[in-house]
Amino acid sequence: MKNIAFLFSGQGSQYKGMGQDLFEKYDSVKALFSTASELLDVDMAALCFGDSVEDLNQTENTQPAILLTSVASYQAFIKETKLTPRWLAGHSLGEISALVCANAMTFSEGIRLARSRGLAMAKASDGVDLGMSAITKIDSSRVKEICQQQDDFEKTFVVANFNSPQQTVLSGDKQALAAVGEILKVNNANVIPLRVSSAFHSPYMSQAAETLRQPLAEIKWQTPQIPVLSNVTARVHHSKEAIAESLIQQMTHPVLWQDSMQFLQRQHIDLYVESGPNDVLKKLAKANLEAQRSYALDKEEDSQPLMDFLAHDIRLINEKPEFIGKCLAIAVSTRNANWDEQAYKEGVIQPYETIKKMQEEFSTQSKEPNDESMKTVLTLLNQIFETKGTPQDERNMRFQQLAEIEGRSWISEFSG
Repeated sequence: MKNIAFLFSGQGSQYKGMGQDLFEKYDSVKALFSTASELLDVDMAALCFGDSVEDLNQTENTQPAILLTSVASYQAFIKETKLTPRWLAGHSLGEISALVCANAMTFSEGIRLARSRGLAMAKASDGVDLGMSAITKIDSSRVKEICQQQDDFEKTFVVANFNSPQQTVLSGDKQALAAVGEILKVNNANVIPLRVSSAFHSPYMSQAAETLRQPLAEIKWQTPQIPVLSNVTARVHHSKEAIAESLIQQMTHPVLWQDSMQFLQRQHIDLYVESGPNDVLKKLAKANLEAQRSYALDKEEDSQPLMDFLAHDIRLINEKPEFIGKCLAIAVSTRNANWDEQAYKEGVIQPYETIKKMQEEFSTQSKEPNDESMKTVLTLLNQIFETKGTPQDERNMRFQQLAEIEGRSWISEFSG
């Protein structure tokens, strides 16, 4: 099975008509739009598909609209393929979309949080001439070096996003951005003012961050069922208790997207899939990882190549849900409570890859595993449970289910 990472779009990816194809194709997506509309008292279909781009581009509308279309796209993909990604990461706002899809919070909680976040960020910009600039064609380390030479760096402007080796975003006072922009141009940089009226991921968002504390405190957090990366640390959220504080810090700290991509690269990802409007993160994945395969669910031209690449895995899951496939599905869907990177690699990733290799060998030979092979798989699955910190009651339940499905009572002995 492919090692898949899902990437969730951030603000700036929105466009008129986003999500409409999904809305027309899936009743489940219509239901999501209906739920969001009721919760926010806004006609989300009219907002996303209507003629008023101005309304869609208002931060308090943009953020819940992008989360809605991102979650809808993800759920439609999972329903269609029955595949489960191994890693999730979202750019800025997209981190909330990722947490929803990892079941760390409900969709209702996520959509309300996105609206609260958008309102808080929009209010923080009132009466201040703020903006953001993308810096390209110059190494990000050189951008930071030049910025640090300016007296007003980290006072009136900061580095907001480290997106790739050749793309950095600055945030702050427009006059300060214009001044440092001229210096960067002399150093052969391309400076692109962004169409925003705020300074995201900067100290100017301090009040917005404080405003967000209450909505975050109201969420009934769950441990993510799939590992989700934090924008602030470029590492996996290590506990459900730490998620809220990380999202608060994200408001005033830079997005470490380049570091996040490097972290995922060390996890031996086979495929990066962007969920949400447009294909900004697909392009950034290619900019950060060069040869790595990446697709965007929102791009029609990516649909067939993506399905072709996943055809073998989809066939294994949908046409032949055999014993080893069930064990792989259990390994992926079991929640993780161990965020030690090395331990996770040795105790989860490596045994998972061994099980996957066994599955592929049996599939190629059109053979079913014998009892000895099944015991090997169950031993590896138990190792994954041990590393993830799976409670004994849950382990017992999983092994008992397998014993009943397979008609082999000895499987339940693995429950200990």
